[in-house]
Amino acid sequence: MSRWALQMVGMAFLLSCLVPSMAWTASRLPLTLTHVPAHEAKVRVDGRLDEAVWGRLPQQTDFAVVTPDTMEKPPYATRLRLFHTERGLYVGVDVDQPAETIIQRLTGRDVSVDERDSIGIMLDTSGQARYGYWFELALGDTLNDGTMLPEQRFSREWDGPWRGATTRTATGWSAEMMIPWNILAMPHAEGSRQIGAYVIRRVGHKLARWGWPPLPFTSPTFMTDMQPLIVEGVDPRQQYEVYPYVSASRDRIEGKSRYNAGVDVFWRPSTNFQLTGTLNPDFGAVESDDVVINLSATETFFPEKRLFFVEGQQIFVATPRAQIDGRPVGMSGTPYTMVNTRRIGGRPMAPELEDGVQVSERERIQPVDLLGAVKMTGQFGQFRYGAMAAVEDDVRFNATTDAGADLKLKEPGTDYGVARLLWEDNSGGATRGLGILSTAVLNPRRDALAHGLDWHYLTANGKWKVDGQAFTSDIDGEAQGYGGFTDLEYTYRRGMTQRVGVEVMDRNVDLNDLGFLSRNNYYQLRSAFSRIDSNLGWARDNEFDIRGFLRRNLDGLHIGSGLFISNRLYLNNLGRLLARAHFFPKHYDDLNSFGNGTYRVEERVEALFEYASDASQPLSWSLGGGFAEEGLGGHSFHVKAGLSWQPNDRLSGRLSLRRDDRDGWLLHQGADRFATFAADQLQATVSLDYFLTARQQFRASLQWVGVKATEQRFLRIPATPGDLIPGPRPADLAAFDFSVSQMALQVRYRWQLAPLSDLFVVYTRFADQARRLDDAGFGDLLEDAFDEPLGDLFV
Repeated sequence: MSRWALQMVGMAFLLSCLVPSMAWTASRLPLTLTHVPAHEAKVRVDGRLDEAVWGRLPQQTDFAVVTPDTMEKPPYATRLRLFHTERGLYVGVDVDQPAETIIQRLTGRDVSVDERDSIGIMLDTSGQARYGYWFELALGDTLNDGTMLPEQRFSREWDGPWRGATTRTATGWSAEMMIPWNILAMPHAEGSRQIGAYVIRRVGHKLARWGWPPLPFTSPTFMTDMQPLIVEGVDPRQQYEVYPYVSASRDRIEGKSRYNAGVDVFWRPSTNFQLTGTLNPDFGAVESDDVVINLSATETFFPEKRLFFVEGQQIFVATPRAQIDGRPVGMSGTPYTMVNTRRIGGRPMAPELEDGVQVSERERIQPVDLLGAVKMTGQFGQFRYGAMAAVEDDVRFNATTDAGADLKLKEPGTDYGVARLLWEDNSGGATRGLGILSTAVLNPRRDALAHGLDWHYLTANGKWKVDGQAFTSDIDGEAQGYGGFTDLEYTYRRGMTQRVGVEVMDRNVDLNDLGFLSRNNYYQLRSAFSRIDSNLGWARDNEFDIRGFLRRNLDGLHIGSGLFISNRLYLNNLGRLLARAHFFPKHYDDLNSFGNGTYRVEERVEALFEYASDASQPLSWSLGGGFAEEGLGGHSFHVKAGLSWQPNDRLSGRLSLRRDDRDGWLLHQGADRFATFAADQLQATVSLDYFLTARQQFRASLQWVGVKATEQRFLRIPATPGDLIPGPRPADLAAFDFSVSQMALQVRYRWQLAPLSDLFVVYTRFADQARRLDDAGFGDLLEDAFDEPLGDLFV
């Protein structure tokens, strides 16, 4: 890394340490919760609030409209009651609402739906705005939950064994929730402890949220300003949880059956320590990723969905850049993270092949089996820590020779390790943090180590916020690499923020053996301004975002910059308008030649517009379109449409279509060759859900993307950075016309027998075909993908 780059990271780190502390904002008076012995509570969680204990409790009714951010008194009453036993926290809510406006919609767990009625509670279990959890119970008994980090970093990648139920009443509806203490990470405390709480009510027909205490999501401090609750005698006893599993699967392509058994074990000897282990896990094919056609050199990021890896994952989220959820209307990029657990048990390392030996694409993409994994998380004093290890089984490939003989190849599996330590302090009001994170990926063919240092600062009133990380990678056979970034955020007022960031990555830094980093060899400045205005009269809300970046590589070439303007308008009829405009100046591209040189692309402009109707109605729709200029000239256009149908609370169907017409699509064709293409792309997604009850779901979904592309111009990469050189295609080189067809079909039945105990029956069929273009239409591409799958699995 250059001296200038090191100075940039160092100056940014120094800035994060010198930002002055602001005056502490007015804090809320703590509320002492009523403690009821568990043997006296006798609450049956059925949503009815008919037990005697509920009638003895004080009610909290001071809710305010927080979305849109008007802070007005809601038109319907909400009566909240809270108490706790030595086993858990009980939440009871009784709400008034006209029967004709109540919206009940059943969905799968952790499916976000704004257009339905629900009640939720957020808990700062650290008591110091360091980490916490959120729980949501929708009318009809659908559960949603996840974790949170300061101040408003929410994640759905966690499921807990808690209970909740709802019921209709003469004046509206009511709900009960029971959240066990032993599923929550908390610091050690003797006698009483303080936690933070925030209760949120969604009102679907108004597309609104009402909160207690009155605390808008546009506030710079959120987790810090939750309602303090004092609870006595919360010291859960040591607890073990054992979740065995059995599975049977049938590979319909190979004609083979497979039977597995394993176990997940959770041990929490105290509130501030948990040990989790899994033996012979079989994560199966319960959920499939979105279908994405990506022909660029930048990897597509897919989020984690497996229970073991999302449990206790907060400690490994080193900076806000490690998550991409919950950002405003502006365009967001890929994450920067040292820990991307999708690498574990993912695609195997490519086998080393002798001449004349081939391994099919189907073999190369099969996920690797895990022998076991263990994870430890805890807290002592001002320190939080975590460690994780996972061991893969050896990988076996079916191979063939040029002579047609079958071979069995074996490659060693990979071992993974992660260690994390974080110091946090909020004495004097401001919050400071300093953490270290180390990862190890060990394989006989390649060892990869990475180490990082992260820093955090938040002033007492939340006006100034700094987060950053510096890291190094050390990989066998490669030079050691260095990189880092720092982000500074300032909140002008409620709903208006400005962020600036600086990042530097040298030529050798590489986190992708276990983490995720889209590229190296660059330094970059970026800025983002966002503003939310509510209660406009003529509209409910307006979200405006303008951001940009400037990037150069370490050779001094301008390899990218852009200006992005986004605006989302929420209308009074609950419709939504979205508009975006993007501008990219002329720059060099040193990435999409896949290591074969650097070339220049022209300036580009993109724009799109979308409208979505009121999604609280049984039938809603969306329509949009846009255009974009291509890298060497030419224009592309797209149109998209969506339809959502929900005639009752149990049945729902969704359909979305998108058509792209591209002229001048620039793609690398190997070595120093490029070509532009005229291309048609069609994308379709259809899903159907039916719920027998809130615990039993049938779901069928199909995603498909097809591309037909015809070559237009042949070009070569120049010997030195410059414009691509047009010329005739060599006579011995066939035209590059191609088609692509990707499909993912899944039919699934799920029966939740108990919290975190399920029966799944799943059929999955997926395909990824690329071939020379012929006269086939889109219907033929879809049919071929269905008839020639890469995977055809019944579990």
